[in-house]
Amino acid sequence: MALLELKNVTVHYGRIQAIHDMSFSVEEGEIVSLIGANGAGKTTTMQTISGLLNASGGSITFDGEDITKMKAHIRVVRGISQSPEGRRIFPGMTVLENLDMGAFGRRDRSKIAADFDRVFHLFPRLAERKTQLGGTMSGGEQQMLAIGRALMSVPRLLLLDEPSMGLAPQFIRQIFKIITEINEQGTTILLVEQNANQALARADRAFVLETGAITHSGSGKELLANPAIKEAYLGVG
Repeated sequence: MALLELKNVTVHYGRIQAIHDMSFSVEEGEIVSLIGANGAGKTTTMQTISGLLNASGGSITFDGEDITKMKAHIRVVRGISQSPEGRRIFPGMTVLENLDMGAFGRRDRSKIAADFDRVFHLFPRLAERKTQLGGTMSGGEQQMLAIGRALMSVPRLLLLDEPSMGLAPQFIRQIFKIITEINEQGTTILLVEQNANQALARADRAFVLETGAITHSGSGKELLANPAIKEAYLGVG
């Protein structure tokens, strides 16, 4: 049984249909990547999975439970957490306060302390800046904070939406190395990423979205070798 399964999911913005009968699954332990041009429906898909948008048709199942109509905060408690596009940290809060917000639904304070340690191990720079306001940090540091905040809910499924957007090359390499480490520690990852090379290189499986529909699927290696994908998304023709 898949950890996450979408069956014939449709999403509308008013009369405009943004997602068309989308079906795919994510198995426990995988990294699955969604790639596509701007406006292809990647972020809409992620927000529908996290509950920030409502599906207008189809179903979403997580760990065997139908979550299609479930509120977003309940999905977090069930084990789905999102690091959103644009990071959206709390700029007037410190690093510690931002991370603590990620654990809002938890009451196990001793385990929360252990998860602070885990985040600081993954992101030593955050440990150095515990009392710094999020809004005064660099873009790369804010991205680390956004991912760390999402990890504080101890998700079984981590949704990462454009984690490398706007970052310098050294931060991009670091972020993707940490994404791999998070997965190796047992967290399943669904990744939306404009950097198709990085996304496909790390993906067990991947899907290409165009105008709200899946047009290609396969392993990350298969899509990296696909001539049409190379020309459209990898800058190779």
